Amino acid sequence: MNRLVVIYDSHIPGQNPSEPGLTWRLMEDGNWMGQAEAGTLESLKEAQEASHAEVWLAVASDEIVMQQAHFDASQRRHLAKLMPYELEELIIGNVDDFHFAYGSLHADKVAVAYTPMDWLSALLEQFDLADIEVAVCTPLPLLLPWAEGTWSLRWLGGEAPVEVRYAHDLAFTVPLAILADSLLSLVGSSEEDDIPDQIKLLGQNFEDLQTLQEQLPERLQERATSAQWDQWLSLSLDLLPALNLRQQELSRTLPIARWWQTWKPAAIVAGVALGIYLVSNWVTLAQLKGEQREYLAASEQAYRSVVPQGSLVEPERQLASQLSRYKSSSSDDSDGAVALLATVGPVLNINKDLTIRNLHYVDGDMRLNIESPDFQQIDQLRSTLENQRLQAELLGTSSVDDGVQARLRIRSAP
Repeated sequence: MNRLVVIYDSHIPGQNPSEPGLTWRLMEDGNWMGQAEAGTLESLKEAQEASHAEVWLAVASDEIVMQQAHFDASQRRHLAKLMPYELEELIIGNVDDFHFAYGSLHADKVAVAYTPMDWLSALLEQFDLADIEVAVCTPLPLLLPWAEGTWSLRWLGGEAPVEVRYAHDLAFTVPLAILADSLLSLVGSSEEDDIPDQIKLLGQNFEDLQTLQEQLPERLQERATSAQWDQWLSLSLDLLPALNLRQQELSRTLPIARWWQTWKPAAIVAGVALGIYLVSNWVTLAQLKGEQREYLAASEQAYRSVVPQGSLVEPERQLASQLSRYKSSSSDDSDGAVALLATVGPVLNINKDLTIRNLHYVDGDMRLNIESPDFQQIDQLRSTLENQRLQAELLGTSSVDDGVQARLRIRSAP
């Protein structure tokens, strides 16, 4: 995994978390790559985009205090809420103004780091504003190499403080002048098994290492070994940080702004497509409503052409109800009034001498009262209807002034 290790050193004169001066270097697969660079957040952003590396922010500050705390097993689930008040007597100020982070738990012990919230949150906010996601924020001394039974001490010379890492997730910085007293205090508070077998001294030149050696308490002198490394080679990164300050209120947030920049073009295209779809549907709906109004108007007009009087609510249903009166009640609808009249009508229309006086239809029977100049035409009509697969029964005849009047019953042949 590629990592861009960024150092913020508050010991540098003029350093300000709102306008941080930074140094950084790329690490690939555990090896330092290229040269270290220094600059502003804008320069760091360019380096991060070019390397596609995860940003680890290492903070050097006397404001960060790390210590080991004890807790009861009953407090384990609520440790993050209870521990600040367990340490309240050791903190100068209101615990609510401090940020607390925790290392791994060991039986009834836990490493706790605390620092004033204002400066650390201000620092991380600048990274957020520069659109740089800080995956890990850790105290710089915890990047010194460490192994079981070993302490690591590093001094970069000049006015720089001495960095001391004495456990997996515990470290501190101290001025060179009081290093001996600090180490004696640490040894005095440690159990015999916790006194290191080896003290590894790290410096950039022989003179710095010799000065560091001279500042060790006499009882620890024989345990010291020296290694001459520069600022970066004396750092060692594990796969996971020993203690990540990005916890609680300062934990990583979802990179919504970066996601938005990635998906913004697709979102715009989708928004335009959705807008076109909605407008198109609105236009289609308006057209369909217009056609519906025209259809209803035509239906009302057709209904009124048949039934000019009476109430009008649902013209289709009402017209269907009217037509049902002229249908046979049998399951076969072929003998309905309309179908029967469609067959009889053309036959009657052939003979212009026939006059229809009355027509009545009931349950499949059509009854006609017709007049003809002579009986022969009536009989011819009956024969023609029977040739059309109809039953035509002569019910009676009578004489009138202009000829003969006959009553016929017509129905479909079985």
